[in-house]
Amino acid sequence: MSEAVLEVAGLTVGLTHDADGRRIVRDINVTVPRGQIVCVVGESGSGKSVTAFSVMALLPQGLKPVAGSIKLLGEELIAATDDRMRELRGSRIGMIFQEPMTALNPVMTVREQLAELIEWHSEKRHPKAEVDKRVLAALEDMLLPNAAQMMHAYPHQLSGGQRQRVMIAMAMLLEPILLIADEPTTALDVTTQKQILVLIKDLVKRKNIGVLFITHDFGVVADIADQVVVMQKGVVVESGSADTVLKNPAQPYTRLLIDSVPKGIRKSAEIREPSPTLLEVKALKMTYGHRGFLGRGRVTQAVKEAAFTLGRGEILGVVGESGSGKSTLARCVSRLMKPTSGEISLLGTDIARVSNETLRPHRRYVQVVFQDPYRSLNPRLSVGQSLIEGVVNFGATPEAARAKVATLLELVGMDTQILDRFPHEFSGGQRQRICIARALASEPQILIADEAVSALDVTVQAQVLRLFADLRSRLGLAMLFITHDLRVAGELCDRIMVMKSGEIVESGPTADIFDNPQHPYTKALFSAAPGRERLQ
Repeated sequence: MSEAVLEVAGLTVGLTHDADGRRIVRDINVTVPRGQIVCVVGESGSGKSVTAFSVMALLPQGLKPVAGSIKLLGEELIAATDDRMRELRGSRIGMIFQEPMTALNPVMTVREQLAELIEWHSEKRHPKAEVDKRVLAALEDMLLPNAAQMMHAYPHQLSGGQRQRVMIAMAMLLEPILLIADEPTTALDVTTQKQILVLIKDLVKRKNIGVLFITHDFGVVADIADQVVVMQKGVVVESGSADTVLKNPAQPYTRLLIDSVPKGIRKSAEIREPSPTLLEVKALKMTYGHRGFLGRGRVTQAVKEAAFTLGRGEILGVVGESGSGKSTLARCVSRLMKPTSGEISLLGTDIARVSNETLRPHRRYVQVVFQDPYRSLNPRLSVGQSLIEGVVNFGATPEAARAKVATLLELVGMDTQILDRFPHEFSGGQRQRICIARALASEPQILIADEAVSALDVTVQAQVLRLFADLRSRLGLAMLFITHDLRVAGELCDRIMVMKSGEIVESGPTADIFDNPQHPYTKALFSAAPGRERLQ
């Protein structure tokens, strides 16, 4: 057995001021050996991140360990002073946070942020050339292209995958023995996610470190884990080797998490009859920027000559990486932006270039469910106020609108008693159901789901996908389903379009795309899906 880098024994975390003795996590036992990746897996609220932050002594105010032990190479951390923990963070324990854009300082260059870490953990001042050399070596170690130029870039100038690699470079800069990764791939494209997972596995092999990897996705677990710890409601319900847990889960909850991972297998294989066309898009283009004097200037073609149709009751998947043009296409179709050229025929009317005044009566027929349900709901408005706003804008009285949204809440599986509550009182899955109810309030013909399940736990994701399928069956809704994950599209969609660099490179019935993908990019998306081998 390898040397234990981290030993968590009987860890219990409670509220600082709580006479009732409530516990957030209870009696947690986790061991991370050197040279291994231990995945802690569970849904939001299971206590995964609380456990990780306890190791770093970064618990939010109001929480503290009340029992147990946390040892780093035999050194007890619970009793460590603040000064000692500051010494250990970065130098002995590195951490990768979930959202690199918020974890990185937006007003400092990549070089400045990595250099700051060196200065904080050095007793003497290093020459600038030496610091630059160490920073460059750390970035190159992450296989970042043009690392010398990237040193001087700001976070907003990097892609999501590049920002995450910078975060890993910062975590590994001082060569820690323990790396904690808190949901580091949750919101990334499957191809970028694959690259990050391969990079972390490579670091473990080259540096012989231990990794505590936090995730809610058993697909990721299947790709990366040596050991697995399953948490539910603050306790460990199952643990063991990855092969044992994946092949022979002992607990129903573990089986639920595994079964919730999208496999790309159609739940319903019925052949749909041809249906009336609701939407027809022809030669659609969206161009950003412009040519200036003497032809100078930068022009980006976000969408190039897109063409497709959408029939009543049909679900069309639009799949591709970030930057492929999926969301721009959705915004053009919903006329949240005006396309540069082309036709968007909605119920027989071309809405591509009409004025906002002419467009207004048509807006009710196309509604959008966005990726982040929290940001798309006004935190200052109650659920009822958010839901009835659109209905009232289209002419209904507040009383009639309230009765209508109560029916819609029941349709999406929510209690009508929540109308006077606020968005922060609900889970991510519940907020997404509220957003779906709001989108349905204007009785649309077409629902656009723009990465509507990508940030959700796999169990909640499965529930929302079933809800979309149910709404299609009950209401005859047509859907444009935007996603970066072909497996998710395969669970729900009748047809799939694959986009790359603004262009539709492949399209066809879902079964054909899955059974016989033609374009190399489509094949790459399939090969990048996590857990393809161990979860088959």
